[in-house]
Amino acid sequence: MATTIELRATTREERGSHNKPLRREGQVPAVLYGHNLEPRALAAEAKLLHRVWMRAGRTQLVELRIDGGRPQKVLVREMQIDPRSNRPIHADFFAVNLREKLTAEVPVVLVGESPAVVDLKIGMIQQLVTTLRVECLPADVPAQFSIDVTGLTEVDQGIHVREIAIPDGVALVHVDVDELVVKVAALRVEVEGAAEEAAAAAEAAEEAAAVEAADGAEGSGSE
Repeated sequence: MATTIELRATTREERGSHNKPLRREGQVPAVLYGHNLEPRALAAEAKLLHRVWMRAGRTQLVELRIDGGRPQKVLVREMQIDPRSNRPIHADFFAVNLREKLTAEVPVVLVGESPAVVDLKIGMIQQLVTTLRVECLPADVPAQFSIDVTGLTEVDQGIHVREIAIPDGVALVHVDVDELVVKVAALRVEVEGAAEEAAAAAEAAEEAAAVEAADGAEGSGSE
């Protein structure tokens, strides 16, 4: 059974420029919205919000308790992060109806190591799909799709969407099942680098030969 993720928040009256002092106090402005629900301005403690974000992401339900009231089931729809401090600066919460299906972007996470990369050193892992859109009830949204790459032993070998195990009650939305999720790409960088070095060496040799020929011609003309 999944552990409950809880977050406490308070009603926020101030908006706009008033958010700066709010953040200086260690609070993060947020908005709660949902079906048949008027948007509501909130504030949450930055440290707690960051912990919730790291655990729940955009896919796991959070029990949001506002002003000490009854908890509401919500999803973190959006989280704005300050790139310099790596701290949250704004959050959007979506109040869900547990009986209504919704769509969500579920991250695709690679696990394990490919022998083609680690042991044989003949290729590199190339991830082509990082998220998959699903439709399901809020409680059924997967935290992630884990893709095991330990079976990838050859260059150009890959895993398609159709090979991913999809839980019961979860449906993929607008997804091509024949699309490649991950593959082993050849180490073209090294090959291209070697070719460039060979071409540079050949060019240098031609220039040296041309210079030598020119010197020889000058010497003959001076006799």
